[in-house]
Amino acid sequence: MITDQRIYLGPRLHAYGIGYGNVFHNGTHVRLQQAISACPAIGGLLVPVAQCARVRAELAFDYAHQMRGKSGKFVAFYHQVQLWLNSQKQQTTQQSIEVKHHAKSRSI
Repeated sequence: MITDQRIYLGPRLHAYGIGYGNVFHNGTHVRLQQAISACPAIGGLLVPVAQCARVRAELAFDYAHQMRGKSGKFVAFYHQVQLWLNSQKQQTTQQSIEVKHHAKSRSI
């Protein structure tokens, strides 16, 4: 449970409606708790607002907002979230490929 003001500095979580720079004050919403339960590294990227500049320096974003950091715990959290997001995309793709359509044949 968040008891202060925190900012999320991780990749966009489209399915959860959470993006880079979302600020949470004295708590989070249910969707964020679901995301953290599924991938605990997301919680590691919720940092106190006072530490935002230091964490951003470690993550080393470029102008296209691509994370270029090479080392540090926040870089590791960011990569873990990216891996989790990629695994979610692969599962969704596999599920959509497995959908089978059965057409009835008609006789004339």
